[in-house]
Amino acid sequence: MNISKESRGFLEDLRLYLFSSGKNEKETEEIIGELEDHLYEAEKNGKNIEDIIGKTPKEYMAQLAKEMSFDFKAVLKYIPIIVLGGFSYILMGDALHGGIKYSLLDIVGYLFIFLLTLFLTAVLFKYVASNEISKTKEWLIFGLVGITPTTLFVALMYLDRYYYTPVIQFGTVGNIIAIVFSILIFIGISIWSKTWISIILPIILFLPEILINKTSVQESTKLIVIGILFPVCMGIYFLIIRKKEKRL
Repeated sequence: MNISKESRGFLEDLRLYLFSSGKNEKETEEIIGELEDHLYEAEKNGKNIEDIIGKTPKEYMAQLAKEMSFDFKAVLKYIPIIVLGGFSYILMGDALHGGIKYSLLDIVGYLFIFLLTLFLTAVLFKYVASNEISKTKEWLIFGLVGITPTTLFVALMYLDRYYYTPVIQFGTVGNIIAIVFSILIFIGISIWSKTWISIILPIILFLPEILINKTSVQESTKLIVIGILFPVCMGIYFLIIRKKEKRL
C-alpha cells in the first residue's frame, strides 16, 4: 500500500516499540495493518498521522502498549534464543583462542550480562521508536549501550582473577564439539529469523583472524590488521544491506 514516508516510518517505529514492550507479534501486525489502511485513506483526504490517532505518536504508542497484554510466551521464547546466540560467540571465540575454560563465576556473570543487555536494548528501542532524536544522538546512545556489555565482560575477567570458583575445562574433543555446536546455533538462528546476519557476523568476526594467524606476520601486525578488518567488513556489509533496502 502506497503511504507517505512519514506514515511508513511511524508504523515501523510502532512495530519496534510494541515488540520491545513484549507484545504479541500477531496482534501487533494486525493493529499495524489496520492503521496502514486508515492512514492510506486519511492521506487521500489530506489528513496526517495525528488526525488519525488523535494524539502525538509517543502518547499513542504508550497508550496502545498499556491496552495490550504482555506476551510472556513470546518473551520466554526469545530469551533462550538470544542467550544461546550470545553464548555461542563466546564458545566459538574461546575454542579458537586456545581452549574453553569457564569458572562458575564466568557462567553466572555471562548470563547476567546477556539478560541485562537484552533489557537495555529493549529500553533503547522503545526510546528511539517513541522519540524524535538526531542520528548523532541515536548513534551515541547505541554506542553507550554497546559498550556496556564489553565493560562488564572486562570487569568479570578481573573479578574471576580475585575470586576462585569451581572451573570447567574442555579438552580437544570438547572444543571441537563446542565449535560445531556454535555453528549449528548460528545456522538455526539464521533459519528462524530468516536473515543472514547470524551467519555473516561470525564469519566476519572469526574467519579473518583464523586466516591471519596462519601467516608468519608479527603478532603486533596481526592485531592491527584484525582490529581494522572487523569494522571495515561490518561497514561494507551494512552498506550492502542499505543499498538493497533502498531498491525495495
